[in-house]
Amino acid sequence: MSFIRHFHAPARLESEISKVVKNGKKMQQMKATANLYNPKSSASSYKGVLRAKIEPGLYHHPAHSSDTGSINSETFPRAFLPNDDPRRKFVQTLRPREHQQSSWAPPLHQKKDKTYHLSPEQVAEIQKLRLENPEKYTRKALAQRFNVSPLFISLISSVSETRSFEMAQRLDAIKQNWHPRRAIARDDRKKRKELWYRP
Repeated sequence: MSFIRHFHAPARLESEISKVVKNGKKMQQMKATANLYNPKSSASSYKGVLRAKIEPGLYHHPAHSSDTGSINSETFPRAFLPNDDPRRKFVQTLRPREHQQSSWAPPLHQKKDKTYHLSPEQVAEIQKLRLENPEKYTRKALAQRFNVSPLFISLISSVSETRSFEMAQRLDAIKQNWHPRRAIARDDRKKRKELWYRP
């Protein structure tokens, strides 16, 4: 199986491309292009562009996201090709290890199997313990005891009104010690949330 790669370049570079192809010389490779940022300090600096001495000519400067910088069948990812694209059948021949390489990456998250191990009696016990002694049997403590998440505890149980009123008073006492700037920032956050959910 043979392939012919065509160059798409402006007319002023056609002569240089033909020279490289005819003479069989190795194309010059540009290690890095001049930009507005200093690689050491990452600060904006125009000196890198003004002092850059890049000789005019043809350079091989591939994109960082691709091995060769091209978008042909040899390097184009199969996942990006439409289902009816005829190039899909050549991917396996050109890159037989692509499917294998995709399995080398470690999983980003460890998927846990959901368990439904609590009985109605245990759910009733959780509700009872949280109402009787909310100081001791917090959501975290109950979650560790029954091997569930704190979110699940909050879904199946709730604290008493006395406990809710006590926690609200604690929160008000904490807010009294806030700096004025922090109070304004929290008030702005509350307004933004109200605007998010407006009809």
